This record gives sequence, C-alpha cells and structure tokens, in this order.
Amino acid sequence: MNNMQDTEVFICTSPLTKYEHCVAEKYRWVENHLGPQFVERIILTRDKTVVLGDLLIDDKDTIRGQEETPSWEHILFTCCHNQHLALPPTRRRLLSWSDNWREIIDSKREG
Repeated sequence: MNNMQDTEVFICTSPLTKYEHCVAEKYRWVENHLGPQFVERIILTRDKTVVLGDLLIDDKDTIRGQEETPSWEHILFTCCHNQHLALPPTRRRLLSWSDNWREIIDSKREG
C-alpha cells in the first residue's frame, strides 16, 4: 500500500487511558511488524475524527470525536469483536489484509 503512487499511509492509533507502557509498546509493534520507516508515520491521538485523510481502516465499529463528519471514509477491519456486526449498505468492510484492499483505495480515487 505504501508503495502505491499518490498514496500516503499513516498509522493512526489511540493510546489506552492508562497508558504507562502502551505508547512504547505501539511504537515497538510498528517497528517490529512494519519496519522503522513507519515509526515516523504514527499519529497518536484519542480523537481520530480530527485527522485528515481519505480512508480510515479500523477495527472499532464506531469512531466518535470532535468532528461529526470526519474527512475520511471508515472501513471496518474485521476481527473477533466485530465480525458479527451487520453493516448498513453504505459502509464497507475489509475482511483481512489478504482481502482486496486495492479495490477500496482505487474506488476512492475514482469517486
């Protein structure tokens, strides 16, 4: 995804309320799984609605914050705690990273 032309990828993540080790663990996870170049692409915030972008791929089914209508389209990433949820026809879901995420990105470019 990061190698796609005209595409910038950031990791927008929320720290836990009691975050003594949470922030360091998130940074370490990103570095270990995605590489050190992505550590500089972390956006750490409790309110993802204020972050500008085209897409937010997130496993949380509802994202609320200061902005009632964020700039991004929320794509629900399927995992154990949300797989049972039925989404309205306007919402989209990404079943896994082996699912066709390119189609989702391309659809934002066409629209």
